[in-house]
Amino acid sequence: MKILYWTDLFFPHIGGIETFSSDLIPALQTKGHEIKLLTSRHIPNLPDVERIGSITVHRFDIWGAIKTKDLKKLMSVRRAVTELKREFNPDLTHLHFGATSYMYVQTQSAVCVPTLTTVHALPESSLTEDSLLKKVVHASRAVNAVSAKGHGLLRNAFPDAADRLSHIYYGLAPSADAGVEVAPPSFDEPVFLCLGRLAAQKGFDVALKAFARVGKVIPRARLMIVGEGVEETALKQLSATLCIGERVDFTGSVPPQAVYEVINKATIVLLPSRFEGLPLVALQAAKMQRPIVSSNVDGLPELVTDQESGVVLKENNELELANAIIALMRDPQKAIAMGKAAARRFEAHFGFDHCVDQYEGLYRRVASPT
Repeated sequence: MKILYWTDLFFPHIGGIETFSSDLIPALQTKGHEIKLLTSRHIPNLPDVERIGSITVHRFDIWGAIKTKDLKKLMSVRRAVTELKREFNPDLTHLHFGATSYMYVQTQSAVCVPTLTTVHALPESSLTEDSLLKKVVHASRAVNAVSAKGHGLLRNAFPDAADRLSHIYYGLAPSADAGVEVAPPSFDEPVFLCLGRLAAQKGFDVALKAFARVGKVIPRARLMIVGEGVEETALKQLSATLCIGERVDFTGSVPPQAVYEVINKATIVLLPSRFEGLPLVALQAAKMQRPIVSSNVDGLPELVTDQESGVVLKENNELELANAIIALMRDPQKAIAMGKAAARRFEAHFGFDHCVDQYEGLYRRVASPT
């Protein structure tokens, strides 16, 4: 089967979708599928076409065209994307919904290809009748969420599409941890970890405010914020305002192969997200037997069972997060048991081979004549 695989961003940008895609595509290739990846050029000098491992990446200036609303540029990108579609002549398009899905809508009528759309985070603004997502759902033969909660949100927002909806959990490729052995979390020199894009969505400002409270009780603790993004300057300023800058480490992004080494340094992983699909870092933390403190949004409670494999916050505010951290620090055995329970839940429900098989089955259903 020939698959045009569409993401907003891809390497060298690092994120959950990019990391998952870099695992899923080679697994599908070993099953005989031919795949080209279409993405936006987010760094000016990246090549138009590049081979990354076994993946052929085609980049277009979709971000630039959309941001500038330059009609000539939009038309130029539209022609180039259409040309790739016609030249490749795929059996289906697998679209990961995002801002560049606007260009998918603009080119869909030019080349009629059945589409599977995977939907990740679902802020309320995306579920309205006049949203871009509504147009994409209408144009897709199948729409897949990454969590049961996401599936429910889509079903409620777009009841006419109920028979085209599904959900498939992420999986982590067996080789993803590069052989990193699980190290027991340290409670003597505790490190609380926030890992992901530095964006308002992730709630790292809540983590900083909570850490300021925790530091008064556990002065030896450190907060490690790993990632990059538009909120970096604001988060660093907030850290300084809270007078905790000397105990907060902003490391920047790390390559995917180093993520497990970073998680191994953590005592507790913090996920105070305001909205999510199912963040890959939650699975990575569970794999490394780390207790997780998370918000009660979208797919997170499907991995983090409150008081069993972690702590799920009801209000997701700084006081509640601080109290949860302090409670776990006062009961290390409970925290360790939660981390092990998270690993068991991960192994039971988030297997990579099952994920690949489910996507391949969905591809065959989408590509078959109706």
